[in-house]
Amino acid sequence: MVSRAAMWPLHAAGFTTAFGAHAIAANLGGFSSDAVTSLLVLGGLLALYDGAEVLLKPVFGSLANRIGAWPVLLGGLLAFAAASALYAVADSPGWLWAARLGQGAAASAFSPSASALVARLNRAAKRGRAFGSYGFYKSIGYTMGPLLGGVLVWAGGLRLLFTVMALLGAGVALWVALAVPAVPPLPRARQTVLDLARRLSAPAFLTPHRSPRGSDRRRRSASASCPSPARLPVSAPWLPAPPSPSWPPAQPSSSRSPDGPWTPAASQHGPAWPPAC
Repeated sequence: MVSRAAMWPLHAAGFTTAFGAHAIAANLGGFSSDAVTSLLVLGGLLALYDGAEVLLKPVFGSLANRIGAWPVLLGGLLAFAAASALYAVADSPGWLWAARLGQGAAASAFSPSASALVARLNRAAKRGRAFGSYGFYKSIGYTMGPLLGGVLVWAGGLRLLFTVMALLGAGVALWVALAVPAVPPLPRARQTVLDLARRLSAPAFLTPHRSPRGSDRRRRSASASCPSPARLPVSAPWLPAPPSPSWPPAQPSSSRSPDGPWTPAASQHGPAWPPAC
């Protein structure tokens, strides 16, 4: 069981990705007139962050399976800090596009890696609560992004907001490096084309299976001595006996059999089943 202190950096990583998405998106239209010249440009800047996540999250998820989630998480946070610092230093409309694309690509790396570490560092019985806490702090980022982002942009413009995001990404990356244990990737069973060729050419795969000598003869003799239930007539006192060439109906008799009390097998329709085989 991992300590509670190792979960706080993962919660901070979830907060960072949500805060980075909404803090800038809520303030692009009103405080960046030089960069946003039309609604089409505004829509492109808004879609750039989430579009990068849509395209690159499967890629970085596969990379986390290969090398482990911890290095992908750390590298994504550092890349997020670098992309945020890019616009804070340049302060140019063209660099705003590059910064948003870099932030979205970095978030697509450390966001699924943080979720994977939440699952790996908690027991199966505790994962529901762990993911609930992770989602709680991520929702705080979605909520505080427009509010806190608006305050920062009002105080110092977009450059101040990007500067705070750069410091946030670098701080969370340092926190992850110090508090979150590195978890090795899970082993995966892989099969190459050479392995498949070996299995198909194995003697056990190519040699047909034969039954032992005499088993077919015993099976035929057993089926001959014990007739199939499908060929047996259905006998019941309240139903007429169907015609059957192999089991002719017996002569009518009383309700008592010669050897004891009345039984359905000794009814007037004859025995219902042959003797035990």
